[in-house]
Amino acid sequence: MANISPFRGLRYNTKKIKNINKVFAPPYDVISEAERDKLYKQHSNNVIKLILGKQSKKDTVKNNRYTRAKADFFQWIDDEIMIFDEKPSIYVYTQDYTFEGVKKKRIGFVSCLRFDDKDEGCLPHEQTLAKPKKDRIQLMQSVEANLSPIFSFYIDNKNAIDTVLKPYTRKKALIDYTDKDNIRHKFWKVDDVKTISKVKTLMKGKRVFIADGHHRYEVSRSYYEQMRKKSKAGNHNQVMVYFTGFNEENLSVMPTHRLVKGVKNLDARMKDIEKYFTKTPCKNLNDMLAKQAKEKGFTLGMCFKGKFNVLTMKDNVLLNRLMRKSPSQWKKLDVAMLNKVVFEHIFKLNASQKEEKISYTRDAQFAATAVKKKLADVAFFPNPTKADQVKKIALAKYRMPQKSTYFYPKPITGLVIHKF
Repeated sequence: MANISPFRGLRYNTKKIKNINKVFAPPYDVISEAERDKLYKQHSNNVIKLILGKQSKKDTVKNNRYTRAKADFFQWIDDEIMIFDEKPSIYVYTQDYTFEGVKKKRIGFVSCLRFDDKDEGCLPHEQTLAKPKKDRIQLMQSVEANLSPIFSFYIDNKNAIDTVLKPYTRKKALIDYTDKDNIRHKFWKVDDVKTISKVKTLMKGKRVFIADGHHRYEVSRSYYEQMRKKSKAGNHNQVMVYFTGFNEENLSVMPTHRLVKGVKNLDARMKDIEKYFTKTPCKNLNDMLAKQAKEKGFTLGMCFKGKFNVLTMKDNVLLNRLMRKSPSQWKKLDVAMLNKVVFEHIFKLNASQKEEKISYTRDAQFAATAVKKKLADVAFFPNPTKADQVKKIALAKYRMPQKSTYFYPKPITGLVIHKF
């Protein structure tokens, strides 16, 4: 169950940063190289320098993206580019956005979540990859901070926590920023002891689920274990988390598409796909996505050699046989079918090969273009996983394949930092 606590947030100093909107960034794992370069140029103190620093062929053990992030971070603190709030606080955070043509408003808050001995404070739903975890632990060891919050949701059928938080949203926000995707982010500090106590008490009985940030959560837990063994003082026993209630208004989920490159004997493997799936040819990307949305049961979109198809499973008995060792909750997920039937059974990829040969994007047009430009050999387009499916799988303590969900919109980075 959730044991939350306020913290003295480290935030950009508006007296030093005149155009505060120039220093924020999306989460590190959705930033392309081109966008990173743009953010570097946007402001000399953009948080991108901390979360996803540039690399160079001249990098050494003593001079690399992690050591440079540390140097910049501590210099910004020394120069009061970033300053600590005077009192322990929680932070109310709203996002106004449009999803599938519908205007929505999500409310949540940022605080710390304490680790417990059994690590049941925050339930995961996805498997993680070794490479991103190695990257994030190196960064955390350098800066000794949570630079961006884990994105989580909790069950609160009476919306009691929202009722406590909403009065703050009628006040002038510390941050009021609209990003390039036309998402409006508003941010307030709450240091009132009584309000914090109310939220803390209401959260005590709540189950918390990770929506996004599995790698960072696991790394934070590992870092805490390392520091505990070394008996080092500090706030390592907690992690910064963004919390929002579980409801249709708050949780919008997009699909994450797969780009595959470097599979041996790919032409033969692609012919094998026809043994298992019916292929429906499509005129273009939009035609494929439209037809896929109308299909019932398991469906996948596919782009290969410039041609688009919708794949539907021919034989559910065969599907059940191939997925017989999978958890029952998996068997209703397109991403699980893609992982088990296509990647493991047809392409013969093991865990390390999947990590090496598969990349991910939420941008369907980018995926199709990547195949056209031969940056990828084939692209697959699964349907989005529903938020309720995520909840059920997490409660059953199973994990879906990597990047099975893309909760939208994600919290931006740079609003507040938790320094250990």
